[in-house]
Amino acid sequence: MLLKRASALGPHRRVGCRWLSSGSPRDEYDAVVVGGGHNGLVAAAYLANAGLNTAVLERRHIVGGAAVTEEIVAGYKFSRASYVLSLLRPQIFQDLELKKHGLKVHLRDPSSYTPIRSDLRQKDGPRSLTLGMCGKNNESEIGKFSEADGKNYAVYEQELENFVKAVDPLLDYAAIDLKSFSKASIFEKISLLKQNIHLIKAGRIVGPVAANFYELMTAPTTKILDKWFESEPLKATLATDSCIGAMISPDTPGSGYVLLGQRSTHKKRCRRSRRTAKVAPTGSFSPTGRRSGPSWYSQMLLRR
Repeated sequence: MLLKRASALGPHRRVGCRWLSSGSPRDEYDAVVVGGGHNGLVAAAYLANAGLNTAVLERRHIVGGAAVTEEIVAGYKFSRASYVLSLLRPQIFQDLELKKHGLKVHLRDPSSYTPIRSDLRQKDGPRSLTLGMCGKNNESEIGKFSEADGKNYAVYEQELENFVKAVDPLLDYAAIDLKSFSKASIFEKISLLKQNIHLIKAGRIVGPVAANFYELMTAPTTKILDKWFESEPLKATLATDSCIGAMISPDTPGSGYVLLGQRSTHKKRCRRSRRTAKVAPTGSFSPTGRRSGPSWYSQMLLRR
C-alpha cells in the first residue's frame, strides 16, 4: 500500500514503535509501504532507489513476513512460511545484490519423496517414490510403478521446460496495450515490436505446440497428468505443484498453469532445479536495511 506525500505516522507516531534507521521518524514521506514482508521490502527498496523518501511500517518486531526465520522450537530455526524461492525474479536478485548480502541458495535434491501407505501397496511392491535432478534415477524410480511413465517423464519435463523458456521472460515486461497498438501507425507498430522482441521469441517456442500450451494454461492439472501418465503415485506427486500457494485443487480449470510457475526459476543460479531452498541469517539480506547501501535506503518502523 503506497501513500503519496503521506503524513505517515500521525500524532501518536512514537507510541509502541521503534525505528531501525538513523534519526527520528519524519512527519511526511513521499511513499509509505504498509507491511514489511518480503514484497513490501522489495517495493520500498525500488522506491527509495528512485529517489522517493520512503518508510516501511511493520506491526511485528521483525521484518521479512513470510521469509522470516525464527526459533519456533527451542534450539531449531525455521522459515515461518516460505521454504523455496523459485519465483524470485533474477533482476531483483541482481539489483538488491542478495548474494553479496548473505543469501545462499542450495539446490533441493531429491526434490520430492512420496511414501506409499501400507494398505495401498501391492505385495512386495515399491514403498515410496523419490524424484530428483538425475534423469536416470527418476526413470528407475518411476519405472517401479510404470515403465511407460518412466520413459514419458523426461519428455513431459522437457515440454514444460520449453514452455517456461517462453513464458518466464514475459514476467519482467508490461503487457502491450492492444487497443493502442491497433491504432498505431505502421512505423509505431514496428518500433513496439522491436521493443517487445521477447514476444516474438516466445511465439517461436510456443507456436509449434500451441494446442498443448493452450491446454496447459486452461485445463485442470488432473487432465494434463492423465494424458501423460498412468501411475497414481507419480500423478499425485506432480499434482502438488499445481496446488502450492494457489488455494485450488488439481481438478480446478487452469491449475495446469501453476505447474509452470513452480518451474519458473533463475536458471543461471539454480540450473534446472524446480525448487531451491534458502539459507541466510535473519534480516541479513533485508533489501531496505543498511547493508543494501545508501541508494536503496528507506526508513523502517517496527512495533515493539
